[in-house]
Amino acid sequence: MYCDNIHLSKRETITNGAKYDFFIYNMLSLESKFSDGKWGKGDTVISKEKDFLMLDQETRKKLDVKLRCSKKLDDAMEGIDHLEAKKVFKKCIKELESSGLLFRKKSKSSRKAKPKKPVSPT
Repeated sequence: MYCDNIHLSKRETITNGAKYDFFIYNMLSLESKFSDGKWGKGDTVISKEKDFLMLDQETRKKLDVKLRCSKKLDDAMEGIDHLEAKKVFKKCIKELESSGLLFRKKSKSSRKAKPKKPVSPT
């Protein structure tokens, strides 16, 4: 159950007059684990990757998950060392997905269009 996870916090806010609830997952310990201490410390930022969901146990709704990662890793994913940084980030995501905490949003391009019903001649 996610309530026992110290790296996860739920935020409730109002945005443009509408209630907006989301989770923030702190990935610093995973970053440190997968990068052998290179990343996972220092200042933190919310990752630019925002296509993840989590099931809220209280409301039974799927809520957005924002990933808090180290600023060093976030900057490295766009810098010179981007291959290694992206590899570490993907390992963190796979770890969270395999534990059942996260799942990806389905993008509009990956959704299959519903087949049209054939028109019957009258």
